[in-house]
Amino acid sequence: MKRNILITLSFIICQLVFCPAGAQSLWITGSAVPGGIQQLTATPDGNFKYAGSLQAGELRVQTTKKTGKDTRYLTPLLPDASIANKGIGYTETTDAEAAGWQVPVSEDRYRFTVNRHVRLLRGEIFQPWGELFIAGGATEVGWKCEGKMLLMKQDVENPCLWTWEGELKNHPDVEEPRSFKFQGQDRWNPKSLHPYKQDTDILEDQQMRTGGDDTKWTISREGTYRISVDVFHETVKAEVID
Repeated sequence: MKRNILITLSFIICQLVFCPAGAQSLWITGSAVPGGIQQLTATPDGNFKYAGSLQAGELRVQTTKKTGKDTRYLTPLLPDASIANKGIGYTETTDAEAAGWQVPVSEDRYRFTVNRHVRLLRGEIFQPWGELFIAGGATEVGWKCEGKMLLMKQDVENPCLWTWEGELKNHPDVEEPRSFKFQGQDRWNPKSLHPYKQDTDILEDQQMRTGGDDTKWTISREGTYRISVDVFHETVKAEVID
């Protein structure tokens, strides 16, 4: 009897704390989805996101690739909910006829995030940034650098892709001497990019997020780096080139 109670309590704790929604993957289907079905990208914080083209129509967010009796659908709490919104709650249902999410116009740069912890979907039609800078203790400009951050180069064909080449090294005379981050302007606010975890090695993790906690990248080795940042897909790639 005691063993059964412990198992039950462990299951409840898992559902409430560690497994708030249970699904290991999410998919989108419907008339708005190019190709009819696509898988969302899982992020290190336990959420899911999409960045890409959508057509005018309707999409459904579901927990399995193929629909079946175990499929759950993430249904918006508001009627005629647009996928581009400032945050709309959803409920999960097994009703295959439940309302989906509306895509009002066809665009190449739709982006949305499904927050499984608070059951909220937030989306946008992404606009390319006009600037991107790198700054921090591992760079030559340090942290006290508003107005003199290091400008990254925008790709001619893809305005969401930015590159930078330069030296990153340990500067023991400054705070957080091996850390840095990316800014959407030559100051610390409002736009910034961060790794999901503090002191993430820039050579090891390609996922990042826009805004949120002030986490920073770090370097595991000194040298001349080539860094590419995709602000739309929220990815970064770095290599040491010397």
